[in-house]
Amino acid sequence: MSWLNVDAADAVVARPIDALREFLGTGSGTLLDVGCGQGTLSDSLVQQGYRVTGIDPYVGFGMPALRVCGNAHALPMANNVFDKVLLHWSLHHVPDDLMGQAIREACRVLVSQGILYVVEPEPVGSSQVVSRPFHDETKVQALAAAAVDQLVLEKGAHRRRAYYVSEDRYPNFDFFVDDMMSRAYNRYQVEDLCQDVVRDAFEACREEGEYRLRHRIRMEEIRW
Repeated sequence: MSWLNVDAADAVVARPIDALREFLGTGSGTLLDVGCGQGTLSDSLVQQGYRVTGIDPYVGFGMPALRVCGNAHALPMANNVFDKVLLHWSLHHVPDDLMGQAIREACRVLVSQGILYVVEPEPVGSSQVVSRPFHDETKVQALAAAAVDQLVLEKGAHRRRAYYVSEDRYPNFDFFVDDMMSRAYNRYQVEDLCQDVVRDAFEACREEGEYRLRHRIRMEEIRW
């Protein structure tokens, strides 16, 4: 079964790791996971056959993936060393004025026939509606998309796209608040989440005894 669709309107719900594994496929060689967080995804990609290095300002300890503390816009790696570079839900977290630099850094560390993967949420879905009052990412998501578009235009790159829908499930609003507050990138307070407008939008997501928040995700493969 395929989890991906080339038409955004036909995107279906899939686990992020399932969608990513299908998009990347199995392989060998080196892969840099930029913005890896604690490194859970990096560890999973080792099972795909890659030798994975994860980098993040908040990186945790673990294995089998190698972990490095650092920033996307100033990668502490030499030129031309990775076969693939992945930015998975991370480009829009780079400061606005440094997104282009982060893309250039990703290209710098790629080998000459390397592949860049950029996976980003789009401002579509109930998750966006619920989170917008306290954490509106519409602008930064657009800037991230524009940075990739600019790279493709400047470098004459070939781009492959696919889409899926990410879904988070919660038993109640308190679990949602706890999840949001646990995220390393949060710049909001509990009071921001507990606004009536957020609660009302969350309640509208109730399905079959639980709450399901969905977000459309765009996956891009860029080659030269």
